[in-house]
Amino acid sequence: MRTKYAAIGMVVVLLATGSAAVLLTKECDRPGYDPLVADMVLKIDEGEIYSTIYDLQNFTSRYYGYSGNELASVYLFERMSSIPGLQVEFQGGAYRNVIATLPGTDDASTKLFVIGAHYDSESSEDPGYAPGATDNGGGAAIVLELARVMSQYIFDHTVVFALWNAEEGGAEVMGSKVYVQEAKASGLDIALYLNFDSACYDPDGSMVLDIMFEESTRCVAGLMSESNQLYKIGLKLTYNVHTCGSDHRAFWAEGYPAVMTHQPEHGPAHTANDTVDQVSTLFAKRNGQLGMSAMAHLAGVHAMADE
Repeated sequence: MRTKYAAIGMVVVLLATGSAAVLLTKECDRPGYDPLVADMVLKIDEGEIYSTIYDLQNFTSRYYGYSGNELASVYLFERMSSIPGLQVEFQGGAYRNVIATLPGTDDASTKLFVIGAHYDSESSEDPGYAPGATDNGGGAAIVLELARVMSQYIFDHTVVFALWNAEEGGAEVMGSKVYVQEAKASGLDIALYLNFDSACYDPDGSMVLDIMFEESTRCVAGLMSESNQLYKIGLKLTYNVHTCGSDHRAFWAEGYPAVMTHQPEHGPAHTANDTVDQVSTLFAKRNGQLGMSAMAHLAGVHAMADE
């Protein structure tokens, strides 16, 4: 992430069983248990997440402007392109954002549900060696894995999987900001953006995850809390304990609803020690399960016709 997080002046709240009602107002949609979503959650594969992070760290440095950054963009483009049903493109010119679209089936809907993470990396010690496993290879791996799983289903609304460049610096603006500004100018109807950044570092196995949201996405935070219980994901959730300058803020700045999940500790991020051995793939898996379960409800998931 571009800036380190900092605790803010509010009470830390654990979202335990039944506490989703604290966040959800009576106007919020509470769909309840869905066996189809339960099936989706079980398909997220820790091995897939690990393999992607391992591959990404081996580009040596994914800092914007370095050769490893461009090679990583090609790798991610090819990985997304190998998933049936996705329409994949580079976006943002030199920024090389990787955008994969899973078209919705409701022709009357203009809504986009966007799931994203930045794929570039940084090291304050030496930008030429920035493995970036936890920040943010893990986030990129989660997005890729969600694309793999969610493409096995159909949705009423269009789902977009985005891998952003230049979140860490090296460019005038973040790649996500370039996308959002173009989206705003084009009148795109982004119903929700879900951001994964610093999403897989859990050295003590506490499984504590913070949900960062604004008032416009209070219901989404509540839905995520409810999903954690309904699908037995096993996270201990807090909300708005941290602040950070990640890609979700580009969406907030243009008035689009956005939510981000965040690990409690910054850990080895922005150092040469941010390698795959620092990653908790179980934590990353559960993080992905949480976000996907909420997005599946909101985007209107259905089984494929032959299932």
